[in-house]
Amino acid sequence: MTETAPCINKIASAVREFDLRSITCVPGYPVTELAELLIAEAGAKWCLNEKVALEIALGASASGSRSMVIVKHVGMNLLSDPLITASTHRIGAGIVIIAGDDPMAVASQNEQDSRYWGLIAEVPVLDPNPTNLHDAIFEAYRISETVSTPVIIRVTDRALESGCVEGKAQTLNRPEPFDRSIWEYSMHGRHQLFHRDTYPLIEDLSERSHLNRYREGGGSGDGQVCIISSGYASMIVASVMRQKGIEMPHISLSFVNPLPVKRIVDFIGDRRVLVVEETEPVIEGQLGTGTCNIFGRRSGHLPYGGLTEADILFAIENVDKNEVTLDTTPETLKNRGYSRDICEDCPFIPVYEAVRAIKKNSGMMIAGDMGCSIRTAPTGVVDVAYALGGAIGIASGMPAKSIAIIGDFGLVHSGLQALIDAEFNQRDVLVIVLANRVSAMTGGQKVPDPERIVRACCNDVVVIDETAGGQAIEQLIRERLSAKGVSVIVARGECRKDLGAR
Repeated sequence: MTETAPCINKIASAVREFDLRSITCVPGYPVTELAELLIAEAGAKWCLNEKVALEIALGASASGSRSMVIVKHVGMNLLSDPLITASTHRIGAGIVIIAGDDPMAVASQNEQDSRYWGLIAEVPVLDPNPTNLHDAIFEAYRISETVSTPVIIRVTDRALESGCVEGKAQTLNRPEPFDRSIWEYSMHGRHQLFHRDTYPLIEDLSERSHLNRYREGGGSGDGQVCIISSGYASMIVASVMRQKGIEMPHISLSFVNPLPVKRIVDFIGDRRVLVVEETEPVIEGQLGTGTCNIFGRRSGHLPYGGLTEADILFAIENVDKNEVTLDTTPETLKNRGYSRDICEDCPFIPVYEAVRAIKKNSGMMIAGDMGCSIRTAPTGVVDVAYALGGAIGIASGMPAKSIAIIGDFGLVHSGLQALIDAEFNQRDVLVIVLANRVSAMTGGQKVPDPERIVRACCNDVVVIDETAGGQAIEQLIRERLSAKGVSVIVARGECRKDLGAR
């Protein structure tokens, strides 16, 4: 019987096996537990944001050390700037980015699909399943050092929670040093060079990759329908076919960018093809929906977002139809993943109540952040919240002096730039920093003290603690709203509850 162990343990085992010298992580579901394991066992370090995490990895790579970056899917947005340039600038030792996706939006603000970053940045993307995750990590470093670009490994919450098959011990050759000859080319020349030499090599590696499995069907099936799947969705497909005794050709992809189009087209021929993937139609869109018998989300056979066995079975049973109308009930649309209230003993409740009282008759819009403050939205405190660190910039764009409620982690993660901009451009905004010195939504990781940082940026700074009464807080907020320019209230409090790894 094949030995299995939790996938996060397999990743940790691979990290030790490949002697990684630099592992940088940013907390967030579903990768917090993995990061904490690597911090305990492999010397990984927390970073304040994802761009910094990748920049540290790039520095290690240029110096000859293999590195790994671990972030959740929305964190890919921040590190995209250096990532996109890295492919044409080249790197030294291998860099692997573990991107944790949340297909059901269990603990995230969206269900975005990290595989798209491969298309944008033109870097290899692996989407392994629990049977080949260990081997995929080895392949990722081998590919990274062969083509001199970072490689993205996309994992999902369910994949990380599954049991992984034991992989074979692997040995990597000594990495080549960073090649400074790239500076002989202009920026435009680097992109031309990349597409002349590097990208065709990446395409060839995808076409020949052993991580992709092409299985002909057997039994009573007529072979006229084929399934293409990737990542954890391949496990769900295999489970459905096994339980229902379904026999049909199945392509299980793990090297998904560039897509091995030639091999796929040769395999599928003129068959009808059902594409099963989470969470967006990345593969389906590249194969050409509606033009080559390709069916999936865009044809209505599968819903958007995370998939269940019932979803896949329904799609298989209806694959003979060119279009399907899914029965999407109002209850399904209301199912938004998770919704929680503010903790009953939250030290910042007086602040929230003061803000609610002030906005009650004013019509003021309150900008929140992707931290604890979003839990107040159903009760009417926060009105808009788009991204971690975004509250100050959003409030700065409102016509009258408005309130930005931001956690200390959100501030140091990516909110400081907006605070500096607001002070420099003399914008009217009141910033309330909820300073509990931890990243409470992701497991209580420590956060730098924001007071000194804020005082270095702004002149109008007031610090209060959780002993301040509600009336005093409300009066302070009203006073600062009436003042011109940037005002900052740092509200200190202690989080009394470990909110877990989400």
